[in-house]
Amino acid sequence: MFSLRQPPKPCTSTSHISRQLLLALQLKPSPFLIRALHPHSTKPPPVRPHEPKRLSSAASHHQTKPLLPQERADTLNPPPTTLPPPLTLPTREPSQSRAVFYFRTGRAYLTFYKTGIKAIWSNYKLLRQLRSRIPRDRSLEQALRDGVIRRAVYHFARRTRSDIARIPLFGLMLCIFGEFTPLVVIFLSGAVPRTCHIPRQIESAREKAEARRRISFREGTVVDGKRMGKVEYSGELPKPILRHVGRTLGLYSNLWDRIGVTPTILLPRRIRKATERIEADDLAIFREGGMNGLSEEEAKLAAEARGLDVVGRLINDIRSELNRWMEARKRKDTSVIGLLCRRPSAWPRN
Repeated sequence: MFSLRQPPKPCTSTSHISRQLLLALQLKPSPFLIRALHPHSTKPPPVRPHEPKRLSSAASHHQTKPLLPQERADTLNPPPTTLPPPLTLPTREPSQSRAVFYFRTGRAYLTFYKTGIKAIWSNYKLLRQLRSRIPRDRSLEQALRDGVIRRAVYHFARRTRSDIARIPLFGLMLCIFGEFTPLVVIFLSGAVPRTCHIPRQIESAREKAEARRRISFREGTVVDGKRMGKVEYSGELPKPILRHVGRTLGLYSNLWDRIGVTPTILLPRRIRKATERIEADDLAIFREGGMNGLSEEEAKLAAEARGLDVVGRLINDIRSELNRWMEARKRKDTSVIGLLCRRPSAWPRN
């Protein structure tokens, strides 16, 4: 269960994600910020003075004033520069030779990767300006939980840091394989920055993760409903639960499964950090309007982060399942670990 706490310094919401980032961190709208967050705009977004929000009449529940739909989406969704750009592939004409078609296809992929790398560089420059505003005496999860930063800023920082760490290896792959890189990245998704994930790569990774999750559920985990509802720390989990949660969230490679070994030394810490991220994200989503404020792609990413299936499903079904997750998380007798060890059909209902 999670409870709302009044943020020490709530940030003023605006109708655009760029305004949210600027106001939340009190940055001046430099030309770079305008280009990074408003690529199609030539005028800087107006930055209004910071105005603290007042508590609503439901102060006893530590609930802030509800946000408008557009404002709610802006505080929940990070900038689109943290996601892959659109990939437009050429179609082969009847009179077109195979060599010309493959050349144009390879060039389209190179343009896609170039755009993704440019987005990382733009995000990195912006992150450097945000670092002075993000508290150094606490983790991103703690800052999000305390309301110091909003969910959009949190995921922007996490994804940008992750993408930067993958640039050296991916750049080497791009130099070696060139136009053939799309044939290689399918097998090395972990080495590719998020902004450079091609659609087929994303779909393949999701299919493999969901197949592995189904196998884990079929093998079964001995779960006592009452006991699992109260477990909060991964150090208390038995080996079968460690293995299942690790598979569900993709916290260790499937190579361990092939050799029949469970990395019990590595899993407790990884599971603890993963559950902390989910708990902080749940609190931020609940505090800033709910799952319905997420964009379509962000809703799919939120479902993946909670071990839910997304392949071949309608977005309305995904949102419905995410809302059920949030309802279950409000109960005192449930925890993240307890929900991960059950299928959604077995989740407790209010």
